Amino acid sequence: MCDAPTEADPKGPDEGAKGTKTNDGFSTGEPDRICPISGWGVQRRPEWTGITFEPGFKITAEIIGGSVLITHNHGRASVEGVHKAFDFTEAIIADHLSGHPYIHILDYSNLEGTSLEGRRFFIRRMLQRRHLVGVIFYGLSPLLRMSTKLGKRLNMVPFNVHIADGYEDAVTMSMALLKAAYAQDGSAAGLPTSHPADHYRSPDGVSHTILRRDDWELDMEGFRVRFEVIDGHILHSISEGHFRDIHLAPLISLRDRISRSLASVAGPSTIVGGFEDLHGVDRRARKYYLDAITAWHRKAPLKRYIVYGLDPFMEAVVNFSRFVLPFPVAVAKDLDSALILAREKDLATRDKNHRVQPSEQEALSSGAVEHLLEFIGSIDWERDGVSNPTQQDMISSPLSPIYDAIKVIKSEMDDLLNEKDKAEKAVKKARDELDSRVRERTAELIATNRRLQTEITERREVEVALRSSEKNYRDLVESVNSIILRWDAEGRIIFMNPYGLKFFGYDAQDLIGQSVIGTIVPERESISKRNLTDLMLEVQNDPDRFRKNENENITREGKRVWIYWTNRAITDNDGRIVEILSVGNDITGRRHMEAELRRLATTDPLTGAFNRRRFFQKARQEFLRHHRYGHPFSVLLMDMDHFKKINDTHGHPVGDAVLKTFVETCQSVFRVTDVFGRTGGEEFSAVLPETDAAKAVLVAERLRDRVMNSHVEARPGKDLIRFTVSIGLTGLHDEDVALETMIRRADNALYTAKRTGRNRVVQE
Repeated sequence: MCDAPTEADPKGPDEGAKGTKTNDGFSTGEPDRICPISGWGVQRRPEWTGITFEPGFKITAEIIGGSVLITHNHGRASVEGVHKAFDFTEAIIADHLSGHPYIHILDYSNLEGTSLEGRRFFIRRMLQRRHLVGVIFYGLSPLLRMSTKLGKRLNMVPFNVHIADGYEDAVTMSMALLKAAYAQDGSAAGLPTSHPADHYRSPDGVSHTILRRDDWELDMEGFRVRFEVIDGHILHSISEGHFRDIHLAPLISLRDRISRSLASVAGPSTIVGGFEDLHGVDRRARKYYLDAITAWHRKAPLKRYIVYGLDPFMEAVVNFSRFVLPFPVAVAKDLDSALILAREKDLATRDKNHRVQPSEQEALSSGAVEHLLEFIGSIDWERDGVSNPTQQDMISSPLSPIYDAIKVIKSEMDDLLNEKDKAEKAVKKARDELDSRVRERTAELIATNRRLQTEITERREVEVALRSSEKNYRDLVESVNSIILRWDAEGRIIFMNPYGLKFFGYDAQDLIGQSVIGTIVPERESISKRNLTDLMLEVQNDPDRFRKNENENITREGKRVWIYWTNRAITDNDGRIVEILSVGNDITGRRHMEAELRRLATTDPLTGAFNRRRFFQKARQEFLRHHRYGHPFSVLLMDMDHFKKINDTHGHPVGDAVLKTFVETCQSVFRVTDVFGRTGGEEFSAVLPETDAAKAVLVAERLRDRVMNSHVEARPGKDLIRFTVSIGLTGLHDEDVALETMIRRADNALYTAKRTGRNRVVQE
């Protein structure tokens, strides 16, 4: 069974589609596309669609299977337009088809013509293309077809040219040419393989191409249907089970997806449905299905609708539907017969032009009408069903379509009457149940009313006491110098006291109802990068676990502040959390002081590099990690050359500037994963994780060169002071068990660098 969009589905097959990738991995901006002839994926892009090269001439391009370029030409092209079109297609070839054999298909169905010079230019440029296996034209005008054949005969077109009858023939030719090209190379590894089409030869000797996919199948609640595309334009479905109205929507969705996925120019125009294993169709489903198939026809006109494998009743329904459906309908014996009917050029004309022959007129006058009247008179309108005439009488009678129509009408009427009886019984049952419930409810309301009178009196007394308690609570909340926040189990703010509103910079109407996350709590802390979204979810789920916590918050102006929170859950009678009460105090100053103390404790105050204590702490951690896993690891010791002379000659401020410049140079050379620190007056050290000694020498030489070419000014605009550095380094050895062993080797290397002339790198 096949399906179509309903009137409620306003979009065509290509509207509303989200961007995906084809089977060849190309991003298209459209749903996955496949060629119905080859089964290969099709790449389409907006920048390849409807590109105008000159007034009245444009091209749309696409790639089939990563190996076939097809260009659809529209309008009339001058030599300048052909030149621009070649630049356009060659850019596509360079990006997606270069380096392996490919085919170029040219669709000239909408080409009005080209100049002679344009055709000559076309031939010259085609000869320059590498890896081009062949050129295939289709849609040629008689003149172009003749000139192309003549050019081949006279060898005026000295490359492999073919003329196809249409899109299907062109793709089939491309597959054969590509297969031959790869076979000549001794390998077919480059051919696309996704969803290959099958080939079938029917008993009449006609070869058919059949494309199937695993996802072209629906199986739900007693009904199953499989789709396949035959010859690129026939949508064939095989249905099993019992078809009901609940199956229609998913059937429509699957059919639309298949229609959108097909990349042929015209798409399927004939429907063939196989119903041999279909056990039944509900009346409502039949009606909705006819509406749906009619709606599809209005969007994409069908050439014909052919079914096979019907039981006698379903065949009668189909014959009757010929009078209401706006496209030709036919019944076939089997799939092979259906494919023969699909090839007939004018099925509709054949059916509509049928006229009663003289022999049929004689049959009408000699008893066919009397037999039909007897059949109508035998119908029992008080019972379901129809007493069938003999099958031979129906087949031989020229009025057999009328028998079919009467049986369908009687079946529809039986279904409607049965539904009417069921509806009347359901209404009576519902009315009786409603009367009983009204009596019971009235008695309940009387008893409830008495209880309410008593409760109202008690509630008034409670409200007086509650108002007094609320006033005391409000006075306390509004006067306290702490943030008081109430937020519900979904994380929405339901209350904040005046102090909190002023602290965060909000008015109550702007804050109430907003989510805590993104309003007063950022998604991540600015320094630690801790995910505060996860933290707040954990607080919501278990406030008692986070009775006290501190985290970064954000004001309306974007200022980051730190708050120390005390949280308490408020639950309902069943123990479910309905809201959370949080009281907070600003600890921003304390946190900033702690951060500054940590910075002072770990960095050199002059240069900002790690101090000696922090450097060795980080270096030992890296050494242990690399030693454990046997990864490469290097240590560098650096000493400024003649630094005392710089201090003595130019003073300590200049010496400090030299140290700062040196540190900046080191930070420009070292990676963020390297550990670098000042370990003495003019002595510096670095460890390079995941770096062996050979690579460390390259890093050290690059650093030495940059230091040698740097300088500072003794006085503004005056003398330039240049300086150098000596570097000793070593890599991790198998026998090293402690960082200090490597430090000693690097120190020996540094001593050698100093002793042998300075401004050099020595490895030990």
